[in-house]
Amino acid sequence: MDLRTARFYAIDVETTGLDQAKDEIISFACVPIVNLKIVVHENYYTLIKPARYNYKAMKYHGISRADLQAAPAFEDVSDHLLKMLDGILVGHTVEFDFNFLKKSFKASGSRFKRDLIDIAMVEKWLKQRCKAESRGLTLDEMIEAYGLKKHYRHNAAADAFFAAQIFQMQLLAMTKFGITSAEKVIKAARSCRYADSDIVY
Repeated sequence: MDLRTARFYAIDVETTGLDQAKDEIISFACVPIVNLKIVVHENYYTLIKPARYNYKAMKYHGISRADLQAAPAFEDVSDHLLKMLDGILVGHTVEFDFNFLKKSFKASGSRFKRDLIDIAMVEKWLKQRCKAESRGLTLDEMIEAYGLKKHYRHNAAADAFFAAQIFQMQLLAMTKFGITSAEKVIKAARSCRYADSDIVY
């Protein structure tokens, strides 16, 4: 699929913790990228009410129990999300977000399977091709490297938009190396999947 016809969705979730077996999603955001452009007016964000709230995680995302009081449960938005996410999912350590979504969809009775592109892996691939000095692969380090103004970190809407902006610039850089299809981007990212282990934040 040509890069200009592929639909990418930069996504991010905030959760009650990092344990995918027991923790839950409390906010979700996605930013569509179509024709190599960020489709700002189609951005989506929602809080999601979990079955259990974890106060310890609040120091990262700042979402209080009161903020979630009127939020929908995941099952209430699952059909909408399933229809909306009809392309390739993009994000920083996106497998983490995907696994939480997959678990939540399964609990709601839906199967969720999508191709994934990790912008940290794309960055590693680009550095190898450019034979450039390796830069840090945390999202904060990548935000700084791409000259973006860092604000509202660990907010799903902001982090998804950061990922979308970085990926947009990465795609333009990849075209210079003959990467003109979504399949080639996926293959390039997968070839670098074993990056440094300290890139979660």
